Amino acid sequence: MDIFQTIGEISGKAYNSYLQAAKENGAKIAGYFCQVPVEVIHAAGLIPYRMRAVGSSGTAKGDIYYSPLNCTFTRHCFDRAFRGGFDFLDAVIFMNGCDHTRRMYDNWRHARKTQNISPDFLYMFVTPHIVDEYSMDRYIEEIRKFSKCLSERFGTNITNDLLLNSIKLFNKQRRLITKIYEKRKSMEATVKGSDILSMMFAVTAMPVDTANDLLEKIDASISDNPVPEKADIRVLITGGCIEEIDIIRIIEGCHAVVVADNLCVGARYFDMEVDESGDPAESLAKRYLNKLSCPRILNAFDARMKHIYDTIRDYRIDAVITQKLKFCDLWGVENLMLKKESQRTGFPLLALERELYGEGIGQLKTRIQAFIEEVHNRKNCPGFFS
Repeated sequence: MDIFQTIGEISGKAYNSYLQAAKENGAKIAGYFCQVPVEVIHAAGLIPYRMRAVGSSGTAKGDIYYSPLNCTFTRHCFDRAFRGGFDFLDAVIFMNGCDHTRRMYDNWRHARKTQNISPDFLYMFVTPHIVDEYSMDRYIEEIRKFSKCLSERFGTNITNDLLLNSIKLFNKQRRLITKIYEKRKSMEATVKGSDILSMMFAVTAMPVDTANDLLEKIDASISDNPVPEKADIRVLITGGCIEEIDIIRIIEGCHAVVVADNLCVGARYFDMEVDESGDPAESLAKRYLNKLSCPRILNAFDARMKHIYDTIRDYRIDAVITQKLKFCDLWGVENLMLKKESQRTGFPLLALERELYGEGIGQLKTRIQAFIEEVHNRKNCPGFFS
C-alpha cells in the first residue's frame, strides 16, 4: 500500500491501530487541545493525542450543553464524548484557547458527574494571551504545576532527564516535518497538500517514536509521489480549525496546489524547536509562547504577518486562502486584518466561513473555483485587471 494511502486511513479515524496496539501493551493516552506542551504529557508516560472531531455525524448531544452560536468544533467534540468516541482516552487536557473550548472543560466535568462520560481525569492548562516577561513567568509556573499534577495522577516522577528526553523526541519530529515542508518550495510539486494534512493528522494521533519512523518513510517516498495534474497556482492556506481534507482537494481540483499552510495542525504545530540546554520547563515555556501563534496571542499579529509574507516569498505563493468556523471571534478579527493587508499590498486573498462537517460544500467549491480562476487570469494575463 502507498504510504499516503496508509496515512489517509489513519487520519480518517479517531482511533487507529497504533493507538490500539499501545493500549493493549498498557500505554495510556491523553487527549489535548492546542498550546499544551506535549513533552510534559509524554514525560509522564502518556501518549499525546491531538483532540479532533473526525468521524462525527452530528452535534445533537453536544447541543444540549452548547448554544447554536458556539463553534461547531467544540459541539462536535463534545458530542463525540457523549457517544463514547473518546472512551479510549485516559485523560483530557483542556486549554483556554477561546471561550468555546475553555467552556468545554466546565461542561465535560459536569457531564462526567451526571452522565459518567469518559475519561475521569480532566485538567485545565492555563496559557497566557500575550507574550511578555510576566506571561513567561506565569507559563513556567503552569508547566511545573502541570508536571506535578500528572506525576501524582499517573505515578511517574517527571524529572528533568525525562523532560529532556521527550523534548529531543519531539524536536526530531519537528525537524522531520520541516524537511518535508521544505521540499514543497520546489516549483515541481511532488506532494499534494491534502496528503500533507493527512500526514499531520496521523502523526499527532500516534506514539511519537512511531510517528517519527513514519515521517522518515514519507520523506523517502516523496520524490516518487508526483502531483499528477498540472498545478500552476500555488496556494497558502491559513486559518482556524480544519479537519475536512476535502476542502484541500477542492483547491487541488482547480489546477492549484497547496504548498504551504499556517494551520494549528500544520505549521503552527512544528514551528520552532525547544532549546535542549538549560532548565526544561523554562525552555518549553519559551518555545510555546514564542512559536508561530494563532490569534489567541493578542500582541503577535505582526509576527504572524511576517510569517505569511516570508512564506509567500519562500514558497512563491500566488494566492492565500483563509478559512474560519462560524462564530469564531478570534479568527473573525484576524481575517479582517488579513483583508486589510491584502488591500494594502495586493496579494490575492479569499476568506471563507464555514461549519465543521456542515452543509454548503458546494458553495465553498464555487467560491474557490471562481477565486482560483481569477488568480490564474491575473497571473497569465497581466492586463486582465487593468
